[in-house]
Amino acid sequence: MASKAVAFPGLPVIYAEGYRENRVSFHGHISLALTDVRESIRTETSVEDSEENVFLVEGKRLEGERGRDMLKIRDLMIGKSGIDKRLKIASKNYGILTGSSDSGAAALAVALNEFLGLKLHAGELHAIARQGSETAYRSLVGGLSEYYLIGGVPHARSLLHAEELKDLSIFAVPFDYPRISADVLHANVVKHPQYKRRMTDVENRIHGFKSHLIERDFSGCLQLMEDDARQVHGMFQDLGLTVRKEGMKGLCDKVEAWRKTGVECYWNVAGGSVVYVMALRGFRRELQKRLQAYKTIECKTAGPAKVF
Repeated sequence: MASKAVAFPGLPVIYAEGYRENRVSFHGHISLALTDVRESIRTETSVEDSEENVFLVEGKRLEGERGRDMLKIRDLMIGKSGIDKRLKIASKNYGILTGSSDSGAAALAVALNEFLGLKLHAGELHAIARQGSETAYRSLVGGLSEYYLIGGVPHARSLLHAEELKDLSIFAVPFDYPRISADVLHANVVKHPQYKRRMTDVENRIHGFKSHLIERDFSGCLQLMEDDARQVHGMFQDLGLTVRKEGMKGLCDKVEAWRKTGVECYWNVAGGSVVYVMALRGFRRELQKRLQAYKTIECKTAGPAKVF
């Protein structure tokens, strides 16, 4: 007997930066689940019975803080099953451009839920999966989703399904720069002197973003996304943790210049060395033409984590 699940990595729309104990964010955020147009960018995780506990990622045993946190997911779910099981878990990433902890935690939770017959509802799955990744919700829920806090307790909900975002054109442009660990960024950004102000700004942006959604003003949503990325990356840079390195910033500047010529495109950068350029479907061909000088991967919004 075995279970296998797939999940897709995420991209911040209103950024998640900084967290407290148990990977609980200090404020709300909004994210997209992303894959390429063939859905080959993904994480696959399998679970099966074993004579000993084994957990492999890319064929290697887990290590480091993230590894320990992924083991929490396994142990919590085995505990809920009430069965003393030993499992072999194997996780593999395909084509993921930035971090894979969100899709890894989501695929793990969904595969274990199926294998152990737990039938946990979405809120319970999120509470467990976030032990491995503070942004696991975006891969669990898929589409455009929101993370919010009630009394300090995290919750997640869908804002739009992937099918409702089919008119959003997304191009990933990878650069050959070393990646700064997401945990390093999280640990340091909270030391920024403007971090408290940042938390107020975020709540205003989330409110504004959802107002644009109600009005179906997707250009307004993308502008808020770019503004938020600019603020957060400015904070990283102030702390000597420059993610948007020279070539990446150069492309971001071009995107802003193209917008002034009538091409409504916007940039985003997460924690890795990739610039995401987005526009509504009507500008897709023009955007492709302007990005010809770069290696690009055409992406789309992905669905939720699932067994297969």
